Amino acid sequence: MKWIRMSVMAAVAALALAAGMTDAPGWARGAPASGPRVAAPMDHTGSQGPEVVIGAGGVGTALAPCPAGREPSGGGGIRSGKGLFMTGSSPRGNAWEVKFSNKSGAERRGAAFVVCTAQSHTRVSGDFITVSAHQQSVSSFLRCPGSQVPTGGGWEATGFDVVGLRFTASTQSYHAVVFNNSNATQNFNAIALCSAVAHEPRLGGQITVQPGNEAIATANCDPGQVASGGGSFPSGQAFIGASRALPGGTGWQITAENTTGTAQKVTAEAICTSS
Repeated sequence: MKWIRMSVMAAVAALALAAGMTDAPGWARGAPASGPRVAAPMDHTGSQGPEVVIGAGGVGTALAPCPAGREPSGGGGIRSGKGLFMTGSSPRGNAWEVKFSNKSGAERRGAAFVVCTAQSHTRVSGDFITVSAHQQSVSSFLRCPGSQVPTGGGWEATGFDVVGLRFTASTQSYHAVVFNNSNATQNFNAIALCSAVAHEPRLGGQITVQPGNEAIATANCDPGQVASGGGSFPSGQAFIGASRALPGGTGWQITAENTTGTAQKVTAEAICTSS
């Protein structure tokens, strides 16, 4: 995997996600199997890594590795219940790493999810952006080199209190927006994986997340395509708890938890390929 660092900045909105800890059939902990929609046999397979147990008020880090000869094209995380939020999600060597922060009053379990492929990718990262305490960040904006396009991505942060809100791809660019859920200044940057192979983003239908609730948003790839990665596109503020592929890799799903006092809107994004 090639590595590139580039300068970043832009501005946008915010959001977050979350999903159940139960494995999605076919794409969790093993070889893919058929889901509700049948995907073509392509070079992208997803799996869940080992679970980590996170006590009430605690933090933890989970990894989902790719087998030898394969590398991540995208990834995300899975949680066991409300109050556990993703505070980092990015490729780490030949694996996908997710940081979790447990804001619930009970023990929670979290795991990383990775999509692996034999195709080569370029890792692009931006300059770190400062986020004030209890504030939403500006957008960390990345552009893939040359004619390459994003296959997946996420964000890195200096601590465990920078909750993901938006991470999306568009043509050759990738965007990330976070919320600093701490009393101190934090830093974060976007991370994108880029490929010369054709990939295209697909948005799902917008959902409404009521105050104090969580809800799942999905985005489907076209028939004959599979998801190499995915993310969320918000029109409000709802924290990310989980992000992963649909069964069989036919799309992407997020679960957003609304910790505000007003209804929030969330849209899932799948990055799809037929290769």
